[in-house]
Amino acid sequence: MLTWALKEWDAAVTALLQGQTILLLRKGGIREQQGQFSVVTRQGLLLPTFEHQKPGLIKPEFQDLVQPTPTDEKPESVIFSGWAEITHGFTLPSTEAALDLVPDLIWTSQFVQERLQWQSERPLYGLLLRAYRFNNPVTLPWHSGYRGCRSWVELGQSVGVEDSTPALTDTDYQHRVSRLLADLPDEAAML
Repeated sequence: MLTWALKEWDAAVTALLQGQTILLLRKGGIREQQGQFSVVTRQGLLLPTFEHQKPGLIKPEFQDLVQPTPTDEKPESVIFSGWAEITHGFTLPSTEAALDLVPDLIWTSQFVQERLQWQSERPLYGLLLRAYRFNNPVTLPWHSGYRGCRSWVELGQSVGVEDSTPALTDTDYQHRVSRLLADLPDEAAML
């Protein structure tokens, strides 16, 4: 049962659920506890957001994942198409280490550089996520906690994940994880 959701750009959530990526970068929003990203839980629903989503920072090959921004500021409900397990997390010790991950991201190198420059004293984190699609999307009532610059949202209820399908096979996921971890510099601290 899941009680938290990880908030991420809508296009990134779609890419995770389609098996097009397993990698997210996080720095944390202005409403994070102590102003910095942390892993609150290893499993959570994937909460698609349009806040701060900039199509110009998404690579051309992923532009078809960009959906129009909804105009309803206070929807009655939120639809969750899937969930993910964070299997690995690490800090990126340098600009070079972060930019080396661009081939595995949906984002451009400009996005990575902007993330690094924003509050440059904060570390940039990489997360490897095993994503699962719900066979029937889950709809929950909207609440004000879904808004704002934060990585994690408490759902206010528990959601079961039994009726879901992995975005990638075990073999495909492990192959991607092994390749990404092998390419990390020794200074990348694991979470």
